[in-house]
Amino acid sequence: MRQLYYTFRTLLRGRGVNLTKIISLTLGLLVGILLFARVAFELSFDGHYKEVDRLCVINAVYYVGGEKGEAHQVVLAPVPGAIAEGFPDEIESSTVVRIRYGDNTLFYNNVRQCPKMILSDSLFFKTMGIDIISGDPRELVNPETMFVSRSFARRIFGDESPIGKTLLYNRTLPMTIKGVYEDIPENSSLYHEVVISFSTIEKHHWECMGWECGDSFQGCIRLKNASDLDKVNSRIDPIIEKHLPFRPEEGFAIRYSLQPIRGVHASAPVIQKMVMIMSLLGLVILFIAAMNYVLISISSLARRAKAIGVHKCNGASERNIFSMFLWETGIIIMISLILVGVLVLNFREDIEYLASASIGALFTWETLWVPICVIVILFIVAGIIPGHLFSSIPVTHVFRNYTERKGGWKRTLLFLQFTGVTFVLGILCVVLLQYNRITTKPIGYNPEGVAFTYHNFADSESALDNLRRLPMVSDVSDSESSIISGYGGLAVTDENGIILFTTRLNACLYNYVPFMGIRIKEGRNLNGPDQALVNEEFVRQMRWTDGAVGKKYENFTIVGVMENFPVNSYYEEQDPVAFIGQQQINNCYHVRLKQPYEENLRSLNKSMEEMYPTEDIVFKSLSYSIEDQYQNVRRFRDAVMLAFVVILLISLMGLIGYISDEIQRRSKEIAIRKVNGAEVSHILNLLSKDIIWTASPAVLFGTAGAYFVGIQWLGQFAERISLQVYWFVLIAIVVLAMIFLSAVIKVWHIANENPVKSIKSE
Repeated sequence: MRQLYYTFRTLLRGRGVNLTKIISLTLGLLVGILLFARVAFELSFDGHYKEVDRLCVINAVYYVGGEKGEAHQVVLAPVPGAIAEGFPDEIESSTVVRIRYGDNTLFYNNVRQCPKMILSDSLFFKTMGIDIISGDPRELVNPETMFVSRSFARRIFGDESPIGKTLLYNRTLPMTIKGVYEDIPENSSLYHEVVISFSTIEKHHWECMGWECGDSFQGCIRLKNASDLDKVNSRIDPIIEKHLPFRPEEGFAIRYSLQPIRGVHASAPVIQKMVMIMSLLGLVILFIAAMNYVLISISSLARRAKAIGVHKCNGASERNIFSMFLWETGIIIMISLILVGVLVLNFREDIEYLASASIGALFTWETLWVPICVIVILFIVAGIIPGHLFSSIPVTHVFRNYTERKGGWKRTLLFLQFTGVTFVLGILCVVLLQYNRITTKPIGYNPEGVAFTYHNFADSESALDNLRRLPMVSDVSDSESSIISGYGGLAVTDENGIILFTTRLNACLYNYVPFMGIRIKEGRNLNGPDQALVNEEFVRQMRWTDGAVGKKYENFTIVGVMENFPVNSYYEEQDPVAFIGQQQINNCYHVRLKQPYEENLRSLNKSMEEMYPTEDIVFKSLSYSIEDQYQNVRRFRDAVMLAFVVILLISLMGLIGYISDEIQRRSKEIAIRKVNGAEVSHILNLLSKDIIWTASPAVLFGTAGAYFVGIQWLGQFAERISLQVYWFVLIAIVVLAMIFLSAVIKVWHIANENPVKSIKSE
């Protein structure tokens, strides 16, 4: 207890230094813990299912035009059932799932809800290993029935039982609740709050569900034993070929296989790169925070050496001194953790936005070991190094300038901090430049003021006329899909019927292309039936060097060639695109609004509610939808920006502490030099020379690391910047300038001080 008493006295005496330590550790712990919690969140995806090692997803590999594609978790609807029938001894159950994307709504008492929905069959809960709270899953055999999650039921009905209640799907189709299931955690690749019966698709003819079409489903298999996975995969091809012959020589074929669901998310290249970079950032920040703590502690040797010597003269052993510094580190870390908790509570919404997950999902009992490990490692690094240095001070040296021998330690710690600052700044610049590229590059059409909605009107012509008459609308059009939806795929064959590639196909009204502002590079726009427009990529893959206008595509005549534009996002390569002109379409309605856009969008939706009070029609901004495609990049940018600010502050605190120690240690030397005629510039050079020599190689290592990590991160984009070496040279110059200016500002006062003051105190 005496050691703890002396520790508190020491902390109170060094309030200024300890405040710097607390701020440094608080910032480092806050960002470091959040980064590693997000990494753990990503790596724990799909681990919540019962006996998850027996649960598998079905992968599909497409062979198109003789080329083997990547594995995707999409299947034809009959595939899971066929696989289960073919392996009765190895497979316990199977299920097929259709995710409902977009704005699918449920209404109860005229209150609009937008939960995450899927459609599945009666074996879904058994196969996935999800607990049923109430109801019989066999009810999902019937169309227009649904199961809801516990939290969704509580949100809508409170403590009242939801069983038997009716909700209106998209405000028109009654759906009856037949059961309630346990909530699905956020770190689930198949997150949902509502499960609608799969037979609803068949009853209302929403999609094709045969062996010939409709590869928009997902399939899951529960094995009887996890060890049977290889056996099933080795014999799965003949089972599928009974229904779907494998003929890649015809230009198109599919191979299916099973993969444990636990590894699907973590094995995705985008996730692996994100985990790598976030882990690096977390390590850098925590390491820099720990090293800054050590640097500040070592810099206080000049002030504390005599006190340590007195303790030793009074019988304190090296072990006693060492434990005192461990207590000191532990108390400071505890105070920092309390401040971290306060910051998390006060900035909860901002943190959840940056992390793309709730605080409750980031810190679960299963992942609580992550922040604990971070704290323990920080305590070991920050406590042992200074504790060992202080406890090893010989009693015979307590009245000498013992700290001179520790200059190498301090310069090494500064080197690591400067390396970290440069590395994070380099990554930040790469992210900023790439984000600017994908958000400002011309996309080949004009989304400004465009709003769209998916809806089937009773009379599409009347609906278009009603939209045209609205005062806030300047133009209208209609298509099968929105311009950023990716469209459906259709095989393109040669004269022998061999599939060459798959094009993205969209049907649209004749005015759709000029409405969207898509540039036609060759030919003209659609103006009648049996006509098609294709893009430049379509022409390239067809290898038409003599022009495309006048050529045939299926039963359509190509009348023009459009400039390339992304149909998904810049994450993906440019697809071939074909537009088919139609006189009438009733699916995705587009309007171009007059300014001010946001105000007129609200007015438009209010007008639609008044004109169609029994239908759910909500237009949304195309520009905002495009921005949402890059929401993850924007959040990553903000997270890296926060990391840079934190690491810069920590490093500046370390640099200032180092300079203060050097000034204190060499104040008499500086005074004597000034008395002997040294100018201010000489003093500045004396104190900043070591810092610049330490910073230069550190900045070189930091920029090199940022360059190579930046290349890895950019690999997820089809449209990406080309990294230039001179960018990183500029980054290095900026960091060196910041370091030099910080040193000059701190040294300027002592360099201009009257030397008599320092000599008087001798």
